[in-house]
Amino acid sequence: MPVKATLATLLVAVLLGFGALPWWLSQPERLSGIVARAVPELEADLRFESVRLGWAGPLVLDGVTLVPRDGSRAPIAIGRIEGSHGLLAMLLSAGDLGRLTIDGLAIDLAFDENHVSNLESLVRRKPLDPANPSRRPRRAAVRMRLEVEDAIVRITAPWTTEPWLSEPIDLRLALAPVPEGWSEWTIEPVRLLADARMDPPVAWGVLSYIAPVLADATRTSGRFSLELDGARLPVGDPAGGVLSGTLAMHEVVVGPGPMVTNLFQSLPGNLPPPPAIRVADESHVRFALADRRVRHEGLEFGVPLPGPGRRLDVRSSGSVGLDDKSLDLKLVLPIPADLRQDRPLLAALAGKTISVGVAGKLGEPQVVFDGSIGQVAGDVARELIERARGGAVSPGPAGAGDSAPPPGAGGDAVAEIVGDVIDELARRRAARQAAEASGELPPRRGRLRDRVLRPAVPPTPSPPAPAPAE
Repeated sequence: MPVKATLATLLVAVLLGFGALPWWLSQPERLSGIVARAVPELEADLRFESVRLGWAGPLVLDGVTLVPRDGSRAPIAIGRIEGSHGLLAMLLSAGDLGRLTIDGLAIDLAFDENHVSNLESLVRRKPLDPANPSRRPRRAAVRMRLEVEDAIVRITAPWTTEPWLSEPIDLRLALAPVPEGWSEWTIEPVRLLADARMDPPVAWGVLSYIAPVLADATRTSGRFSLELDGARLPVGDPAGGVLSGTLAMHEVVVGPGPMVTNLFQSLPGNLPPPPAIRVADESHVRFALADRRVRHEGLEFGVPLPGPGRRLDVRSSGSVGLDDKSLDLKLVLPIPADLRQDRPLLAALAGKTISVGVAGKLGEPQVVFDGSIGQVAGDVARELIERARGGAVSPGPAGAGDSAPPPGAGGDAVAEIVGDVIDELARRRAARQAAEASGELPPRRGRLRDRVLRPAVPPTPSPPAPAPAE
């Protein structure tokens, strides 16, 4: 009898404890502690205003806030999270939380002077193993499907006084293990933003990885749309994942940032950068994340040229490193073929194409000229000489011929040739203005042509020597 009573007492205790488990887990402070132990690298506490959890009833969390432990402002707040599973279904499915609907998500993204966001400091990163410096994804203890409705993103930065605020965003994503052994977040295709404002906080802080010409631009204006084809981001190492999408820019105008400024200052003659550049109307830039780099193609921006509606279009392609912000870009500058023919020195550049590389880091670009500019300089010099002499321009193989600069000639030869072109244009313009003011005709021959093509003057014959006296 005592044994039966003892067993009955234990059974009742177990049942009572089993029945009280949902009540025990429904304490906000206790649930916060469970999250902290489950995610030890999180440098913040997840706090709840109220928690409802039953064996059969759904999970309901109200007033969810992620509070950093350094005392800074909470970057993430959620009005309500409502799940499809009760506690029993979660336990029987070995950690499947079911479908969670997230309503009232607000993300407050803040960048500092070094372009580091407040979200990066929320996760404590373990020191990398010198033998294997790459970060390793990890397996999550749970699985879930999230439906985010009407999320709002607010971005602030020290380089602007006005915050950027998004329109409501809807997302569908899932967390699940993969055959490789870790867990991944999978994001379904979605149009994140439609006709949003191109303000400096979002342009410099986020979109500059897709369109590096936006990095540290003096000003930005216009509208853009952002679509995501989908993404797979490993838990613990999202930069090691893959994603792709399209950035559509509608009538975007930006002030010259470091990349445009350095490009013009690197050209012979130290040309001043334009006051503004305009991205090609309805430009659709394709981008993709792979191998920890964001690659793009299809980006075109225009540098104004004299004349209504004329500009020099620059095509950009390449990648930006997520870890170190390193640049590996290529800019292609096709010279318009319809340059004015009354200026032969300038017209000689028509139809040529120059390509340059861009290295360095995002916000600190370094322009590197490749072999194309040397070839163009050689072609221009040869064409100028042939035209001035009245002969036909003899075609030559690309990269060969006597007029092409030898390997290693580099920037000095380019600077001399193109610099003379620029000097000649400036001199002729000044001479024409002076001639118009005085009523005289401007001179027809230029310094460069005189110097390069000065006709040979035959030597004056010396008088015959006197005959010797007999």
